[in-house]
Amino acid sequence: MTITDATTVSTSVEVDAPLARAFHVFTAEIGTWWDKDKHILDAPIAEMIFEPFVGGNIIDRGIDGSECRWARVLAYDPPNRVCFSWDITTRWQVETDPDRTSEVEITFTELTPERTQVVLVHRNLDRHGEGWEGMRDAVGSGWNLRPVAERIEQANLVAGRVLPVISDDVMRDRLAGAAEYTVVVLRRTDGYSRPGAEQVVWEHGRRNMALNQAGLLPVVLPVLDDSDVAGVGVFAASPDDTRAIMDDDPGVLAGIFRYEVHPARGFPGAVLP
Repeated sequence: MTITDATTVSTSVEVDAPLARAFHVFTAEIGTWWDKDKHILDAPIAEMIFEPFVGGNIIDRGIDGSECRWARVLAYDPPNRVCFSWDITTRWQVETDPDRTSEVEITFTELTPERTQVVLVHRNLDRHGEGWEGMRDAVGSGWNLRPVAERIEQANLVAGRVLPVISDDVMRDRLAGAAEYTVVVLRRTDGYSRPGAEQVVWEHGRRNMALNQAGLLPVVLPVLDDSDVAGVGVFAASPDDTRAIMDDDPGVLAGIFRYEVHPARGFPGAVLP
């Protein structure tokens, strides 16, 4: 943290994330990186809420349902800038007089499509009145954006793998190449347990393999739990054509399966590992 003048402190960090992702983590995911010990609510914190609009609040909610609205959103300009008031007195209680509050502004600057600089400036600390220097020193040592970077790093580590950083441009390119598919959710009926159903299921599987080899059913996933969902399939066909295919399925004809059809979109070339 740097004291830039007598009434202002600032800090910054660079994060491995696109601009929009860095903004999202700071605001919508504020509860994932904020220090759990830095709250003025008496009860332990259950969640933090950053209301995403000018006039909204930052809210601490306790496990007992109590709330503390300790900041007002003064500017909300995603993904570049956000500013909120610091409605806390020098005795670390909620300040109800807006003329005795300071401001915290955070700006997000793209360094590369995959890397962002986050700068926080806490200014006008003298507005808190007598004892404001102590608050300046406290927030000067307390503000730390490194947890934001750590939260991004943590979220990018999934199942032992480090996820690649996906820029907005990459997302737009991928989405531009998306194609329409139809998802089928296959469900078991009471007839699934009747005698002879095993042979019907075998013929259902044979047809699925033929549909897959013909390119009509690129993805078929039998479900292994004990729910009524028997499987999920992705068809390279319109919803109407998919319904016609499913209506002629051996398991559907025999009444041991029923199905749901959902239009979807996805990326051509996606494959199972």
